[in-house]
Amino acid sequence: MFFEKEKFIARRKAAFIICATVFMLLRDAQPASAQPAGTVRAAKDIRYATRSGSDAKLNSLDVYTLEGQAAAKPVVVFIHGGGWRIGDKQSGAKVKAESFAKAGYVFVSINYRLSPAVTHPAHIEDVAKALRWVHGNIATYGGDSSQIFVMGHSAGAHLAALIATDDRYLNAEGMSLKNLRGAILLDGGSYNMTAAIGKDERIADAFGSDKAAWKQASPVYNVSQGKNIPPFLIIYVATREATKRQSEQLAKALTDSGIKADVQPASNKTHATLNKELGLPNDPPTAQVYAFLKSLTNAVR
Repeated sequence: MFFEKEKFIARRKAAFIICATVFMLLRDAQPASAQPAGTVRAAKDIRYATRSGSDAKLNSLDVYTLEGQAAAKPVVVFIHGGGWRIGDKQSGAKVKAESFAKAGYVFVSINYRLSPAVTHPAHIEDVAKALRWVHGNIATYGGDSSQIFVMGHSAGAHLAALIATDDRYLNAEGMSLKNLRGAILLDGGSYNMTAAIGKDERIADAFGSDKAAWKQASPVYNVSQGKNIPPFLIIYVATREATKRQSEQLAKALTDSGIKADVQPASNKTHATLNKELGLPNDPPTAQVYAFLKSLTNAVR
């Protein structure tokens, strides 16, 4: 009888321990499932254009939004780099998408056709078509079509600068430079292609061998007053002399034409980490980007 009683007590203790363990596990798991308002949702592979003979994914984009957001949010459209030849809308997008969506922006990352399968102006025409889609459809995803910013890294920075300075491409899509609130450039080295040292082969791959065409596709030579060119934030890696020169030349062309341009060196960064780490907490370039966006949000142009 004594042993039976001990077994009973032992079974009750074991049952209590199991119940307590389950309770603690459920309690610890609760916060993760109780934050739907902080969940970033992605609508992926949305076609913004149809091109015969081209991979459909090259004319697609992803839209990232914060679940439960109320008012329409400003929109940041990101253009990936890769020398106009490689890269994808998902490259480095996860950190940025989470950060920008949670900071109160709708984040869009786009693909475009790549060289050598296509050459200029195919890349920039795709960017223009993507922006037309964003302008016409982003309200469905909680975005404010009157507050669209373009941002690009490397070759994507060149495309962001070109779409924001040469109005022909947006005009062809029924838009204008007034539809862009601002441009953010991350370590681009081809704002003036005629002076892009060591890039001749890569540029020829994407823009042909005619250097007159290189000049036409250079944002520096498309800057002028009266075109409604938006403000620029130009960030370059502090240790890269080539991108420093290119960034400062573009900034000078803009400011000489009365256009706001803030040029900033990024210390302790490489070309890759500037892009990879954008959106991380305590990242100085990220803070500069958010300050720039905040300064222009709801501003009248």
